[in-house]
Formats: sequence, structure tokens, C-alpha cells
Amino acid sequence: SSLIADIAQDMVDGKLEVHNLIPPGMCPGHYDVKPGDVEILANSKAFIIHNWQQDKANITGLIHAADNPDLIIKVIDIPDDPMEPEVESEGVDKIAQALCEIDSANAAYYQKKAKERTQAILAKGKEVKGRLQKAKVSGVKVICSGMQAGFIKWAGFDVVATYGRPEELSVAEVEQLVTKAKQAGVALVIDNLQSGEAGNSETMARDIGAVQVVISNFPGGFENTETWEKAIDKNTDLLLEALAKWRQQHG
Repeated sequence: SSLIADIAQDMVDGKLEVHNLIPPGMCPGHYDVKPGDVEILANSKAFIIHNWQQDKANITGLIHAADNPDLIIKVIDIPDDPMEPEVESEGVDKIAQALCEIDSANAAYYQKKAKERTQAILAKGKEVKGRLQKAKVSGVKVICSGMQAGFIKWAGFDVVATYGRPEELSVAEVEQLVTKAKQAGVALVIDNLQSGEAGNSETMARDIGAVQVVISNFPGGFENTETWEKAIDKNTDLLLEALAKWRQQHG
């Protein structure tokens, strides 16, 4: 994924060649493997995947098609909500460990880079939190995609309810969400880019009288957001723009 690739690319500094196979704007579970992906994996030393990817048909099929008996598969358990700084820094530690095992000759270098990367992430998180606090997001009521709930709570918003992917939502569930959101005075409906079609959240926002905003769970989901730092900045910009719009509408 672009999340793993971004971290790994930052740490390897040319010592290893890193390829991102899953397009960052797509749900990793829905991605259809391309022939070029098979060729890359067939010629790779290692394949680093999320723990929730290891049983997905597109991943198991890709590994089978690559027919690379020497391929090292590293499964990384990074919690959901990777836009949270603490979660991202946890991912850094686990990916660094995987890199050390894949390329033990450069283990000390990867450990050093991991410490630097973690410090940069936590510093960026502090900076972003300051922007959010200055905008007084604390207490602002929202509903959001369950895939973004951790980040939105970290940001300081009051999450009234969460919802699943578009294909998981029934008409009755949408009606319940709208009723609950209206009663709570929800300002934003926050959707997840990688979950796909955002029509449901757009309709809910309109019915609630809220503002819809779509943010990304992976680096590279939006243009010029190829790093985690740029991705969290973009998400924050989008959230604050949507909140400003709602405040303008409601005084």
C-alpha cells in the first residue's frame, strides 16, 4: 500500500527499491491486480503487506501468479486510522523491523531512520493539532466513515455516529443516521476516499443540513499528497474548509 511504501521509501534511502502496488485512491481490498504487478512481484525480494490483506483474494492470487519461491512475505499489523500520528509512528517501527530482517546488513541504518521518521511524524502531528485547536473544532458534531473515526476523534471532533462502506449501508440505516445527526446538530458528514462512491454521504449531508467532506486514509489519495505529512495537511485543509463553510451558512 502507499502507506507502507511511503514509510519504507523514506527509510531505505536507495538501499532497496520500493514499489507501491495498490493505487492510493482505491480500497486495497477491491483492487484488481494487473500483469505489471505480477511481473514486479516475480522479480522482488520481499512483499510487505498489512495483516488485513493477507487473506484477500487479490493478494493471495498475486502471490500465486508471481510464482516466486524465494519471495519473503512480511505481514505488518498497523491499526486502522493510519492518519493518526501515533498509529503512523507505530507503523514506522514495524516496517523498520521488517526492513531489518529483509536487509540485515543495513539494519542499524534503518533503525536510525525510523527514529528520525517518528520524531518528524510526532512533530507534524503537534503542528496539525495546533491548527485544529485554533479553528475550535472541539465539540463540533460530525458523522463519519468508520474508516476515518480514529483520526476524526484525534482531531478533536465529536463523532456522533459512524457508517460503513456504501455497499454495506441499507436505506433504513441511512434514515437512522440522518435522524440521529439532525437531533445532534451535526455540522459535517466526513467520508473516506478509499471507500468508493460518496453519493450516500452527499445525500445524508443534504438531508441533515450539514456539509459533506471527503478525506483520504492513505498518502497519495489526492494530488500532491504522496507523503503522510502532505496527506494529513490536505485532510486538515479539507476539514477546516468544510467547517468554515458550515459556519458561514449557520452563522
